[in-house]
Amino acid sequence: MEKNQKLYSVSQLYDLKQVDIQSKINDWLIMSRLLLEPDMMLINGKEQAFDLRLLQQVIADFGMKEDFWLQLKNAEEETTIHVLGDTLFEKCIINKKNFYYWENVYLDYLKSRLIEHGFFAYIRSYEEYLYHNTSELSKRRSFETADETNALPMMKGLNGDIVVDCNVFPGYDVFYKGVCLTACWWLFLGEPYKKLFARQLLLDIQQVERVAELGSGVFFELHKDPFQWQEEANLKFQQLFRDQLGISQLSYTNGVGLLKQPYIEFAFEDTVIQTVQYQNDQFQPTEKSDASYFVTRTYNFLTNQYRVNRMKGGLNALAYFPWIDDESERMMNYHILYPELTLDKGLAAFEYYIRDSIEFEIQDMRYKEYTAVLQLFIPKKAFLDFPLEELKLALKDMTIHQVSRKNDSLTFSLEKEAKHLIVSFIDQKKVSAKNQLDILEI
Repeated sequence: MEKNQKLYSVSQLYDLKQVDIQSKINDWLIMSRLLLEPDMMLINGKEQAFDLRLLQQVIADFGMKEDFWLQLKNAEEETTIHVLGDTLFEKCIINKKNFYYWENVYLDYLKSRLIEHGFFAYIRSYEEYLYHNTSELSKRRSFETADETNALPMMKGLNGDIVVDCNVFPGYDVFYKGVCLTACWWLFLGEPYKKLFARQLLLDIQQVERVAELGSGVFFELHKDPFQWQEEANLKFQQLFRDQLGISQLSYTNGVGLLKQPYIEFAFEDTVIQTVQYQNDQFQPTEKSDASYFVTRTYNFLTNQYRVNRMKGGLNALAYFPWIDDESERMMNYHILYPELTLDKGLAAFEYYIRDSIEFEIQDMRYKEYTAVLQLFIPKKAFLDFPLEELKLALKDMTIHQVSRKNDSLTFSLEKEAKHLIVSFIDQKKVSAKNQLDILEI
């Protein structure tokens, strides 16, 4: 990966008027000709030799509502701009040498665009992007050996092929509620991201090289050099940034999640976002199970009302069972899983979520006698080949009894020391049919 390294940049501008678009495309043309020396160009997919005069005429003639894109390229580099209504997408792949030469000019160019109309942007090593976002085994041959690929976690793709589970990588791009979530060298999150993150939460992110407001958004620089992404310290900064934003809690593509403790948890209700961040005694981000401080934030992105509170203490029952019914003395949590995307029929995920729900100490004595319920919603076809015996073996340190199995459900009780848990696997269609979760139905 050290040979001929490249930089990869992506940006999205929004809420543009036609005069803005004309200006932005012309600026892109100037910047592109600084970054690289194009010998070819594509106009809506049609490739031809680079002709500056023709390109300028095309830019002057197009209308705002067109789905219109341009690309300039040479043998190794390319820049692309795509206009879709009032939105403009921009992408460039340039050699490391050219980026270093034009770095300050390019960053000024990008920041000025983001201040006015910024939705999202990132800059990163192209090699880092490929390593963290290439799931097909054959495509990874271009940068690693088969043995290196085979040592990585695997999952099933949507077509059933075995692929690398990129969810484990700190720089994996995922999408949630129409926005991209990732971690990389330089990142900008614009105004639309306030529907997920309070601005102060973003500004309080720890252990990054830089974080600052930029226009109506916030930008981050995770470490000093994008091409040193493979350094152990930089990979840790990248992973910690991802953990602090809770990206793996908001979106994942492997059907079951990362199976590790969160650094932050979310609750969304209409225009209100509630978050709990977990910190250690030094007020540094940490996993939920190791937390001694809890930072709670409530933010209304419509009215901009914001409250924050830091408390010292221990985890209570609500941290593991958010729904509590005092009348029936039951407490419940649930997860929606897709075990068909795993290679073990969901076994590791089932064991993780069960242990997470029984292997903790309830600090609040009021809930000691409550019945704890874990509901795992899976597709009906998953019951046809459910790994019950394997799950019993994995949970051999617990007592399993009262197993009740039907075509579309499986329920059993668990005991470990003085703790009890009822586990129910339920057909996902039962949820959609009622259009709500009957969270305390067994």
